[in-house]
Amino acid sequence: MNNDQLLEITTEIGWKLLKSGAEIYRVEESIRRMLAAYGFPEAEVFSIPSCIIVTINDENGHALTRLKRIHGSALDFDRIDRLNNLCRHICSEKPDLETIRTSLDEIMGKKDYCFWTNMFFTASISASFTLFYGGAFRDSFVSFFIGIMLFLLLSMLGRFHTNSFFQNILGSALVAGFSLWTTALGWTIHYDKMIIGTLMNLVPGIAITNVMRDILGGDLIAGIIKLVESLMVAAGIALGAGIAISTLRFFFPGI
Repeated sequence: MNNDQLLEITTEIGWKLLKSGAEIYRVEESIRRMLAAYGFPEAEVFSIPSCIIVTINDENGHALTRLKRIHGSALDFDRIDRLNNLCRHICSEKPDLETIRTSLDEIMGKKDYCFWTNMFFTASISASFTLFYGGAFRDSFVSFFIGIMLFLLLSMLGRFHTNSFFQNILGSALVAGFSLWTTALGWTIHYDKMIIGTLMNLVPGIAITNVMRDILGGDLIAGIIKLVESLMVAAGIALGAGIAISTLRFFFPGI
């Protein structure tokens, strides 16, 4: 494996880690360790949520650099764990390029949960959190179906590559609108518990946790970027729910 191939494959592994939702420090440390294992202990790695830059100096002192841009990410703990194990294997065994490429293709070729499984658990989260926050059983029952509608809406918007900010606005508006509407019809009791419970599917809890980990770890730029992203998500949720609630209260003033 020559220097270009080594730089390319290690940067790609870091890129896959970042796209799978790994923390910044994990991405940078993994790349550094892999390059150190192949004789480049002074490698420079810089990563933020939207790109990775990796630089090594060859035996002649010439700098070789790779930059990979990240467009969107999705949290996948199993994939992060598998990629971590691959990094450890590379550091300890120093396999050839073909072996690394085969292992990486196997990891990335892993099947995700199917559409129906994701929809069922999105609905189950909505129903469960509605009960958790004090809703009645019929509130939870209706929240289950609102969760299904939320998942279908987000899936449809995702196919058109809609901006996540607008996805959150439309998703929260749908949740708040149907929760108030069913309460106005007398089908449910606590629309506020239903809204809170169903919107838990949109709350970026892990992203907020990673913000604190990045900031405490010294990755201030990455932490601030993720913080802004989390605030944008929160703003989208609040805006969509607020519009729906205000609109429906105009037509159903008794709610």
